[in-house]
Amino acid sequence: MDFFSLVQIKEVKSKYPFLQQYEGFDLYDDWNEEDYFLLANGDVHIDGHFYLDIFEEEVKRWLNRTLVPKQLNANLRIEGILINGNIVCKGCVINKEGDYGPFVYVGENITCQSLLLGGSYVIVNGNVTAQEVVMTDYNHGHFACEGTVYAPVFIANDHNTYVKQHVNERFYYHDRSADHPEENNCYEDEESGENFFSKELAQHVDNPLTQTFEDLLMDLEGGEFVLKGQTGTLKDAAYWQKKVEQNYRNLKRVPSAYKTESLCLHALKNTFYALPFVPEKYITEDLCRQLVEKNGFAIKEIPERFISPELCMLAAQKGTMLQFIPAQFITAELIIAVFTNSKSEPDINDVPASFITEDLLMRYLMLGKGLWLDKTCKENKINKIVVIKRVIDAGITYVDTIFANHCSREAFDYAKLRYDGPGYQQDWNAYINKYRNKLGRIGIVV
Repeated sequence: MDFFSLVQIKEVKSKYPFLQQYEGFDLYDDWNEEDYFLLANGDVHIDGHFYLDIFEEEVKRWLNRTLVPKQLNANLRIEGILINGNIVCKGCVINKEGDYGPFVYVGENITCQSLLLGGSYVIVNGNVTAQEVVMTDYNHGHFACEGTVYAPVFIANDHNTYVKQHVNERFYYHDRSADHPEENNCYEDEESGENFFSKELAQHVDNPLTQTFEDLLMDLEGGEFVLKGQTGTLKDAAYWQKKVEQNYRNLKRVPSAYKTESLCLHALKNTFYALPFVPEKYITEDLCRQLVEKNGFAIKEIPERFISPELCMLAAQKGTMLQFIPAQFITAELIIAVFTNSKSEPDINDVPASFITEDLLMRYLMLGKGLWLDKTCKENKINKIVVIKRVIDAGITYVDTIFANHCSREAFDYAKLRYDGPGYQQDWNAYINKYRNKLGRIGIVV
């Protein structure tokens, strides 16, 4: 393994002025001349993976242990990587972050297991040779190769990717270039609506349950071998346990031999979102109740055969949204329970028109801001001021709600008539002082 040196950006500009021709060099004009580049004046040999996300703390710690021993501290800013030679990497070159990354310039070639690029701006002046996959993903990054990309599989997915030429004996896809075979295009799965990668690619990956670029991306981020015939990554029970812990969505890709009840319950312990990937034989009424008891939002993932009025009410009590409750189980009582226990502002737009009444709108206003009240009243031919007056009648506490969210001359006059007098004077005066400016803006001088 070869070490890098730290060089200030002002020195990089002076010694390597040609770098400034690239758009990604100080792209946002926010680099400091005293900040740093990692510089290698020859070839870089790396025994394991080469992580490009040098802005991330865990990668900085890795650099401190390996390529820049004990030279980095928390305040040191590194903006780029300059290699005046080759990268020879036994593992993968990995840029996980899709939104941003360092400026990277490689003067000669890259040889690696796989190359994954996201948000970094990367220029390779020579060739890229990968044992398995070259993949560029997401539209914030940039990759330019002045030579040839040699890899069994080359994927450019919604990414600024420019290569002089490429040699890919198994699969090639570039959605912005469209110079790949038509059969290599992605397609929408009719049953799930998910966007799957081409069946041409599916025949080359080692797991037939890996079907999306997102799946493939997660494996490459982990530095794994992914193609058929690979022997570098042992994908046993322990492997799948770790994968599911990393991301519950990996549960859908676990081969049946390893998808045990214990693994599924472990995934569900972390999140109910794993439920669609659990085999039906492991899903019970009691399990569904446990999930809803823990989080009312779980009702949206419960199989239809287990949903009952009682389970829906439990979900309402534990905090959910009305849109996740099947229409046949909605009642006025359940609507109020959903609104009362909501973790966010209740949405009146989720309520079927047949349940919209003065009583419901009154309770709705008493529980929150009452967003969309005007629209709802007009659509259902309900007198808005009648609802507001009923809320005011419910107690002086609700004057605060009305003045804050539905203040008008008519509402003010009614509240004044009701509470500007003995028994309420202290609270009334407090609200007048609190909303004096707002009242003034609608022509009420107090």
